[in-house]
Amino acid sequence: MIFEINNFEKLKEIKPLFTDIRFYMGNSVLDGVMGKAFVDNIENPNIAFLVVRKYCFISGNINDKKLKDIIDENFKNYTLIPSDIIANKIEKIYSNNVQKSQRYSIKKEVSFDIDKLYRMSNRLEKDFKLIQIDEVLADNIKKLEFINITDNYKKNGIGFCCVHNNEIIGVASSNIFYKEGIEVNIKVKEEYRRKGIATAMASKLIIECLNQNKKISWDAANLNSVSLAEKLGFEYDSAYNIYNFKKSKNE
Repeated sequence: MIFEINNFEKLKEIKPLFTDIRFYMGNSVLDGVMGKAFVDNIENPNIAFLVVRKYCFISGNINDKKLKDIIDENFKNYTLIPSDIIANKIEKIYSNNVQKSQRYSIKKEVSFDIDKLYRMSNRLEKDFKLIQIDEVLADNIKKLEFINITDNYKKNGIGFCCVHNNEIIGVASSNIFYKEGIEVNIKVKEEYRRKGIATAMASKLIIECLNQNKKISWDAANLNSVSLAEKLGFEYDSAYNIYNFKKSKNE
């Protein structure tokens, strides 16, 4: 059995469990602005689960049976991002039933070269237009299911899209957000990649975040994303394991 935390003071109590950089996106839950937090015991938690978007961050320690029961009943549809202790248990408990892959943490303290960002944001061919995302564009992006972006965009969102012949072909936007800043999410349609679109959009987004005194976080799903982050001025930190349950043949 698990219990949802609805009290901000209780959220502060479990925050020390999630200091590793791999858990950074979970700060949206700990800040009380997105997602949900669950524990095995409200008064004296041994383990905690932070759920935001498709991710479930796990830290603490309980026995294998209790861990399996909780995951089976609540979190098998999420991408699991556990501490090393819990990762070892997941691999032991589920053996061949989970798919392990890697994500890549990017350091959060960044000193950007603003002039370089301006140059990179202005290198697109004339047929490609960068447009700041407003509520109307945000609704269109969601209807197209192009990429996950922040809900309630007028209040919490910030981003840019690239338009070609009146078609949205790229988006760089906040998705998960925190009290002090945003997590970047970027996508470019496959046929338009390698044209500098992602670099231009991300540069524009970073500049706007700096203008609004927002912190920018980047967490990479692949090595191409790491390379783009480094090009923009971020610094690589470390790789970490994530887990997804394999679909059965009937699903």
